Amino acid sequence: MQCTVSEVHGIPPPGSPQVPEQYACTTDESDDLFFDGDASALLGAGFVTGETTLVLAPKAMASDRHICVQRAMVPGAAAVSNPIAGGRRKLTTTGNKSVLVIRVVSNDYAPSQSEAQMSDDVFVDENNLVSVHRNPNHD
Repeated sequence: MQCTVSEVHGIPPPGSPQVPEQYACTTDESDDLFFDGDASALLGAGFVTGETTLVLAPKAMASDRHICVQRAMVPGAAAVSNPIAGGRRKLTTTGNKSVLVIRVVSNDYAPSQSEAQMSDDVFVDENNLVSVHRNPNHD
């Protein structure tokens, strides 16, 4: 399940204590899911209300359709995606990266390029896949 997290603000009655920070996670179907536990521990410092998305495994959900923060903190139970300045994810640009090229041939289909041509297009030609991805200005 995927949802977008927002802060929920409440106004306390005069003379009442301040309402604690609360968060809701809204699904594409406009269902609001609330958190059981300290959501800020799960969301992290990069949280931006209305932009941070959360992808949850079923095991992170409580039976009352609340998000159980303690269960969501277990590795693999949730993934948090915080927006990056400029609206683009910045992927790492250092280290070794692998490229896998798969050429599929079946009884009723074969690609128009040979294995050698595909290899050239990905690794050798002037405007190949590898050099394009090494260029920080590619889109």
